Amino acid sequence: MRNIKKLIIIIITCAFYLNANSQFYNGHQMTFGKNRVQYFDYYWQFYRFDDFDCYFNEFGRDLAQFTADYATKKLAEIEDYLDYTLEKRIIFIIYNKNAEYKQSNIGLVTSDQESYNTGGYSRIIKNKVMLYYEGDHQTYERQIAAAITEVIINEMLYNADLKDRIASSSLIQMPDWYLKGLVRYVSSGWSYEAENRVKDGLRSGKFKNINHLENEDAISAGQSFWRFIGKKYGNVLIPNIIYLTKIYKNVDDGFLYVIGSDLRELLKEWQQYYLDEFAGNSNLPSDDANTLRKSKKDQIYQQVKVSPGGEYIAYVANTWGRKKIWLYNQATGKQKVIFRKEPKFEHVTDNTYPVLAWHPSGKILTYINEQKADLVMYFYRINERKTEKRNLLYFDKVLDFSYSPEGSRLILSAVKDGITDLY
Repeated sequence: MRNIKKLIIIIITCAFYLNANSQFYNGHQMTFGKNRVQYFDYYWQFYRFDDFDCYFNEFGRDLAQFTADYATKKLAEIEDYLDYTLEKRIIFIIYNKNAEYKQSNIGLVTSDQESYNTGGYSRIIKNKVMLYYEGDHQTYERQIAAAITEVIINEMLYNADLKDRIASSSLIQMPDWYLKGLVRYVSSGWSYEAENRVKDGLRSGKFKNINHLENEDAISAGQSFWRFIGKKYGNVLIPNIIYLTKIYKNVDDGFLYVIGSDLRELLKEWQQYYLDEFAGNSNLPSDDANTLRKSKKDQIYQQVKVSPGGEYIAYVANTWGRKKIWLYNQATGKQKVIFRKEPKFEHVTDNTYPVLAWHPSGKILTYINEQKADLVMYFYRINERKTEKRNLLYFDKVLDFSYSPEGSRLILSAVKDGITDLY
């Protein structure tokens, strides 16, 4: 009986200790049992500069130096654009690829209900900024610029206090499109991709109520709204709008006292502005009876590859991280799934995988996928309906690959230690 009492006391003590220690990891609040799987241990180092630090692992020195050079230039540009000097130091935590970033516990659960942290959509936690290399430096530069912009705007709105340390009553309620769209516009400006998204959203009626939009739709709509403000009223007014939004703790008042129009009127003007701009510029594809597959909401189609003989079409369908490779027979019109990986849930996923290539014979479909932070190469033989696989060592990421004409060799565009090259 005495031993049972001791055992109960030990169990209660351990449970209390685990519960207490599960609340904080890396200085950030977490829930016990929510840790991500970590496949490798890394040795971290850092460079210290006047306004920021760059943390990197043993394979990311070149990427850290690139980050420091670009961040130094971009920080000065964005501070000048927003007429504000950053007070807090930024801590850049640099990963060589998305799979390394997803192993981190930082930002898994936050006290801020509005953050997209079910799978790590928000890469900015307090003054820590998580960056990962996606295979090309232009995309990586946009990551850096967006992170710097978001840190500065948050500091402008909350007097350099960290957002999750101040009372919830003093937080400014902002729709998704307002802040994220502003960050995208200040950091990236305007692009054909953004224009096409807005054109599609307005013509389809998806952007009819901007406050109901989420994720990428909200960001694209917000980006176009701030471009409209800049084009019609001038970019110099944007810092004033942010400042008065902070003073009155209300988004509507920020626009009303700077521009003289309330938000409802501005949103009507915004829609009409783009409808006029896009008028007579349709470029919409015509209906075609030869539809391979009807598009579904929240599904991404990519890597469409036709076999050398034209008999088969292979493509990837990605739904919230659930990846499938479909094989379509053009002669019979039948299609089937030959590969599926990863669970289906809302999280940051690397949409560049799997990468597909056909053997010159047209009888073997080869594809590369990232699994447990490693690369795996698969060979699907059409006639035998069998799949072989091999581990693909040495590379951090494969962007694309192709067979030589005789089919005995491969050329790969791949990333190693933050540097993209041909192999």
